[in-house]
Amino acid sequence: MEYIISNVRLLFGEELELVENRAVWVKDGIIQDVIEDSEIPEGLLVYDGRGHLLMPGLIDLHIHMMWDGTADPVATLESEGYEQMLIRAVSNCRHYLEHGITTVRDIGSVDDIALHVAKSIRRGLVPGPDVIASGKTLTMTGGHDPFWARFVDGKDEALKGVREQIYKGAQVIKVSATGGAYGRDEGEQVGHSELNLEELQIIANEAHRFGLKVASHAIGRDGIRNSLLAGIDTIEHGHYLDDELVELMKERGAAWIPTLHVYQQLASMKEIPAYAKEKAREITEVHAAAFRKYFESGVLVGAGSDAGSPGTSHHALKDELYAMHELVPDTKAVLKTATVNAGEILGLNVGKIEKGCKADLLMVAGNPLESLSHLEKVKQVIVDGEIVVNHGLSGTPELETV
Repeated sequence: MEYIISNVRLLFGEELELVENRAVWVKDGIIQDVIEDSEIPEGLLVYDGRGHLLMPGLIDLHIHMMWDGTADPVATLESEGYEQMLIRAVSNCRHYLEHGITTVRDIGSVDDIALHVAKSIRRGLVPGPDVIASGKTLTMTGGHDPFWARFVDGKDEALKGVREQIYKGAQVIKVSATGGAYGRDEGEQVGHSELNLEELQIIANEAHRFGLKVASHAIGRDGIRNSLLAGIDTIEHGHYLDDELVELMKERGAAWIPTLHVYQQLASMKEIPAYAKEKAREITEVHAAAFRKYFESGVLVGAGSDAGSPGTSHHALKDELYAMHELVPDTKAVLKTATVNAGEILGLNVGKIEKGCKADLLMVAGNPLESLSHLEKVKQVIVDGEIVVNHGLSGTPELETV
């Protein structure tokens, strides 16, 4: 399919530069070029964007599609069978599209459900964003999030575990380097180091050998440090970052996915299980202080919502951006975490409107550089060059042929 979108304002390129009187030329799911309106060639299908703003589709780097976002998603899992969990995951993928989220990274699902959903989306069987999924998390026996863990203990099990996930079709590997706030009501502390350095090194080396990146659930300092020394690519959460660890992140080229909003929810929602609320309250201020201090430190920061987790909806990526902005009120820098930065972290040609990039696009009524709340005003969502969401005015499609 080949067409041009004209009469739009664009957030263009690496810096999300606001430009006008430009048109986006899409061919076979790729941005063929960005041209002046006056340069539109004859004979091509041209759509009128009605003066709305066209930007890269949003990217959420940390989700759990099978969780329901209630106060206690594990309780929901315990009451549902496999089939209901699978249906929920498929339904949530449609939800991402409705909110302009065109790429997600699912890093933890029971019975590898996210791997199956990702494959179905790629095959065109069900609608959804591009899904980069890990399936099960590699965790020590009794470690964090046991409900979707592949338990690994020692060098041989670590090697076998990562190979199993690669064999099953994982596109990213997830590890638990520390305990967490939510998951187990006994025997788990947020700061405890879980998988050891040797196990993490084996996992990272093998994943990299097959071209996959590794994401590490790491809250406490020792787990963060072990993850970085092992060569892991992204630190998820990272509450106890400090100057030494940030320098190590920059040296190793590791990125940070803070997930601020979910911990604020864990600490504040009345219905959250007491054990999780207590642990979250101990670390939310530490988390906020780290974000304020290190957001502009030179570490690449990407947006991840932990969608599906307690009190965290499947469009909570926007809540995550709001939480970031409250701590560091730099609108463009915050928006880049869910677009340009996220694409770089994934190592994929997404997150930008530039020649040669994937045509994953979001049209909104308003400029999110003026207020991030304009991200709520979704008019059009395009994935792989195909219009997948179309909120017209008075029943009229938002994109009209010229």
